[in-house]
Amino acid sequence: MKKTITQIFAFSFWFIYNAFVGKLILHYLLNLEFIPASICYIFIIVLPFVLFFEIFVKILLLSTISSKLKFLPAHLESLSQIDIKTFNYYTNALESLGFTRISDLELSESSLTVARIFSHPKHFCFAEVMQTPGRSSVFCAIGSALEKEWSVSFRDNSFIHAIVYAFLRRPKGIIVVKQGVTPEELLRSHLKFRQKIMRDLNLQLLPDISIEAYFDQSQRSRIGQRKALWRKSVIIGLLEMGLFNFKSEVQKSEWLGDYARLAAKKG
Repeated sequence: MKKTITQIFAFSFWFIYNAFVGKLILHYLLNLEFIPASICYIFIIVLPFVLFFEIFVKILLLSTISSKLKFLPAHLESLSQIDIKTFNYYTNALESLGFTRISDLELSESSLTVARIFSHPKHFCFAEVMQTPGRSSVFCAIGSALEKEWSVSFRDNSFIHAIVYAFLRRPKGIIVVKQGVTPEELLRSHLKFRQKIMRDLNLQLLPDISIEAYFDQSQRSRIGQRKALWRKSVIIGLLEMGLFNFKSEVQKSEWLGDYARLAAKKG
């Protein structure tokens, strides 16, 4: 339904621009006289494409990211294409590190994602074991919430996706990928970096590790992603997606947001 409405708006935009708006703008530019006519005609040709991408394509992208997350209880053993053996490996490894399993969840959006959620009563962080059945392997993420809307997430598999980097990255949402490390190494790296950013930016840890806090943090992250997308130029984002492939493996494995800049100022 949303796509149909967007298509109607897009068609109406092209019709109105070609029939009226484009001609009025061209007439105005030509009357300025100091702008060469060739530049005016090029501007009139390019302008609708820029507006199309910056308005309608952005609306389409936003329509794929729901403003409110909906988590449902899940029974992983009963779901098809779930790598339950790997889920159990992570469960045993995380519990041996002091994590407590708190819930199995299902998130249904453009594709189904399932997650097993853990919390750590000593280190005040969450762990997620996640899989998109049939589309991705199982991976583990350890995350902490800090004050002033900062968050730190360390993951053990998969690079940051180009579309996430280009359109959904948040200035205060740090993501670091440690490819192929054990859960113990992942937790150690997470805690070490978390302590560093807390010290460098004078931040405090948010100690609430209830399932309600997890839902709230996830929702805040989603709101931040939508804000980032709304403010982002689609054309610049598409260029960044293309250039992302030329980044090194290290660059593809971390997004530090505003951290480095702010830490340098405080130093």
